[in-house]
Amino acid sequence: MRIAFIGPPGAGKSTQARKLARALPHWNTSPRLSTGELVRAQIEAGTDLGRTLGGQYERGERVDSATILSLILPRVRRAGGWILDNFPADVAQARALDEDLEERGSGGLSRVILLEGPSEEDLIQRVLDGRVTSQATRDVYHLLNDPPPEERTDPGPFERRNDDTEESLRRNLQAYRSEAEALKQHYEARGVLSAVDARKPIDEVAEDVLEVLGHPEKPEFYTLPSNSQTA
Repeated sequence: MRIAFIGPPGAGKSTQARKLARALPHWNTSPRLSTGELVRAQIEAGTDLGRTLGGQYERGERVDSATILSLILPRVRRAGGWILDNFPADVAQARALDEDLEERGSGGLSRVILLEGPSEEDLIQRVLDGRVTSQATRDVYHLLNDPPPEERTDPGPFERRNDDTEESLRRNLQAYRSEAEALKQHYEARGVLSAVDARKPIDEVAEDVLEVLGHPEKPEFYTLPSNSQTA
């Protein structure tokens, strides 16, 4: 499966992408690919690119699409299936992904899940109330709504991101809103967009995602219809 989660900051894309990946029977072969984690990995590794990206983060600048594509497309090419977290973020990235998949004969996206519903104020409050990232696994949790697991599963430590400030979140929401409608229309035209209400509790959202996808966590999802014939 080739799935992409899109939506505004704070909608729960990382949480739902992680839950979906772990619900799949073959989740270790269908990795979750997060553009935010790829960028932060470069910064933490102190690479030349990471130093440039770190400066952009400090100034509150958005990472350009060319850099994002250079980080994520090689990983997309190496995996047969994947779950994209917060990518594509705009139509230019969506078209670049479409073209890359078509050139390699990989087929298009199976489904694009749009998490929407919460107001801007709700989204900001969600993040400020307790979004944290594990420094061990890079998984994202929420101290109130989706607490970190036991130490043996994820030892942490769990820290807030430096850019999780109200000012930064409002800037990122504005950037998202400027691209959201065009991105939505792009995937609607391709017939792969499904909207899921992100105002619900996390586990209910996860169930709605599985429903939209036809419950790929169940063995029967991979069973050929009884009336199918093989050569």
